[in-house]
Amino acid sequence: MMKGSSRCKLSDESASQSSESLFERCHWLYALCRENFFRDHTREITSALFPSGDPADGTKILELGCGPGLYACRFAKDFPQVTATGIDLSKRLIRRAQTRAANLQLQNCKFFEGDAQALREPSHSADAVIVSRLFLIVPDKEAVLTEIFRVLRPGGRCFIAEPTSGFASRLPLDAMWLFARMTGTPWKKFHEPQNVEVMRPHDFVALVQGPPWASVDVLQDGWYQYAVCQKGDAQANEQSWSAA
Repeated sequence: MMKGSSRCKLSDESASQSSESLFERCHWLYALCRENFFRDHTREITSALFPSGDPADGTKILELGCGPGLYACRFAKDFPQVTATGIDLSKRLIRRAQTRAANLQLQNCKFFEGDAQALREPSHSADAVIVSRLFLIVPDKEAVLTEIFRVLRPGGRCFIAEPTSGFASRLPLDAMWLFARMTGTPWKKFHEPQNVEVMRPHDFVALVQGPPWASVDVLQDGWYQYAVCQKGDAQANEQSWSAA
């Protein structure tokens, strides 16, 4: 069911054995961009995922493509009653996120290496899912939405944020490619694309409306497009989706 790969695994397994990832080689540069230059969506995420107030005790939050783990750590710190889990394909970014959680003494925050297109989490195991800028690089976006829908519990929500500015969106990847070339590394050594394209609004809407959500709200501003999706009755939705 899952095709392709996510952020740092854009070719098949055999090809990846002979290539490297920019997100491994230049993990510090990507983390620098994400920690200092990307927009902080904490307020929007909180109001979208927990509109009735603070999350309930035992709420499980999943951040896909977590990078250095900003959101997972922030929600774990602000809401001690939740369990936050971050997943990313980059081993070095995961280690950076684990260090962040340890420095903050967060016992309710953990990070694992994993593929957003083939999550290890059981079905109906998450109350909320956060996805920020992941679809810029993932080739099989529908597979990620399939996994998000699967792991969410009935009534669970996901928050998706994708940039709309092509120039600003390309800066982190361009910076990593520039650094790699400055060190004399052949461009064919890495399996990431050399260019990324933002999703056009109608493509973004079509993507997020793919699963049979109970509700989908899409918003846009000058720099980002957002989707807040809520899962309804799991059995009815999954039966109708598999039948389609």
